[in-house]
Amino acid sequence: RPVLRRKLPKHESLKDCMDRTIPYFVERIVPEALGKGKRVLISSSENAIRGLLMHLCDIPQDKITGLEIPNGLPLVFDLNSKCIKLLDDGTGRDPLETYNFGKAARYLFRPCENEDGSPDDECDVTYMSEYYAKTFSDSINEEKQRAIDQIKGAKVPIKN
Repeated sequence: RPVLRRKLPKHESLKDCMDRTIPYFVERIVPEALGKGKRVLISSSENAIRGLLMHLCDIPQDKITGLEIPNGLPLVFDLNSKCIKLLDDGTGRDPLETYNFGKAARYLFRPCENEDGSPDDECDVTYMSEYYAKTFSDSINEEKQRAIDQIKGAKVPIKN
């Protein structure tokens, strides 16, 4: 008697991956872990991480193919300030120059802000290269640039 076997797909599109991972993140990880103040480590395929970052960082669908996720590089997403943070590996090298994040990197590395719009003091943008700073310049107003300068430690007068 013949045995029926379901063929598993040999690949998964970004849409398929997001259809599977985003609901799990929203329905399970957010309420059961993040909602209780726990930290979460997610280790997954590049496509799953890309889809999750697309969701979390509001990366437009037409730009997501330009995002590269370096293998083995921890990306820390801060839910409160909605930004990516990179861990300092102690080498003094700029990770944005060391690793290729692709053309859509600017969607990951934006100025970090708290929910009230104030600068996130824990956000480290000291590694922001001149290339990325120029890329952001068209989308950063004077107030956000002031916040970036304050985070970097520049002596900037605080506006009231």
